[in-house]
Amino acid sequence: MNNIPQINFNKKQNIGFELISLEKLIIKLNKPINHNPFLPHRLNFFAILIISDGEVNHSVDLKNYHLRAGDVMVISKGQIHAFDQNSQYKGYLVLFTEAFMQKYIAQSTIIKVTHLYNYFIGQEIISNPDNNQMMIETIKNELNIPSPSLPNIIGALLSIYLLRLNDNNINSTMQIDNRSLKLFDAFKTLVEERFTKTRNAKVFASIMSISYKHLNEVCKIIVNMTAKAFIDNYVTLEAKRKLITTSLSVKEISFSLGFDEPTNFLKYFKRQTNLSPAEFRKKLL
Repeated sequence: MNNIPQINFNKKQNIGFELISLEKLIIKLNKPINHNPFLPHRLNFFAILIISDGEVNHSVDLKNYHLRAGDVMVISKGQIHAFDQNSQYKGYLVLFTEAFMQKYIAQSTIIKVTHLYNYFIGQEIISNPDNNQMMIETIKNELNIPSPSLPNIIGALLSIYLLRLNDNNINSTMQIDNRSLKLFDAFKTLVEERFTKTRNAKVFASIMSISYKHLNEVCKIIVNMTAKAFIDNYVTLEAKRKLITTSLSVKEISFSLGFDEPTNFLKYFKRQTNLSPAEFRKKLL
């Protein structure tokens, strides 16, 4: 396996939202059409994993999380995850695109719930049994009623659910202003697009037409780390993803990440993890 499959949103769902039964997706789906859900794959949209019955070990960014009935895990755009083939469980996936979120969810709500997707601070399992079933049944009913206002209705229902979910989130008391969130999102997007070309935080600040000091302040507000630390964490995470989920050699990975020499990648990775790439791959595999 040389690449991590990137899963794009189903274009047939033209409103940018979909509710999928896990039983239909996994238990009844013996031969997936475009990817194997039991192997790591990268999402190009947002997802909410809801467990309604049973227990499961779900893999997100190379770590396993144990979820029980009533538990919820929010998976951000760009993360990699894999389903557990050996567990017996039921639940739902709530899927929506960034475009849907920006169009049908109020900006004030997005700012309020941004911590749910802030996986750079830490992935969370949130217990939310009282609201899960109510939200699922309501959305299922609305999806069966033809209406030109359907996207707005779904957006309103999703907003309520996310806000209630955020009330149970340990980071929900943190305060973020709209401008800081927009600047960080722009920075994060730039890092995702250009980290193979530069890992210099000052270059990113220059591209964004803000000072390096301001960029650091924004990153500390959103992810509690400097811009340089965020870049290093992102590059290291990408390296780990490739080391564990592909058969690429360390040399090939170093070049794919933008390092001029494999030795520079070795030093960089060991400085971040205290392990060489080969040691990390061997340990986790």
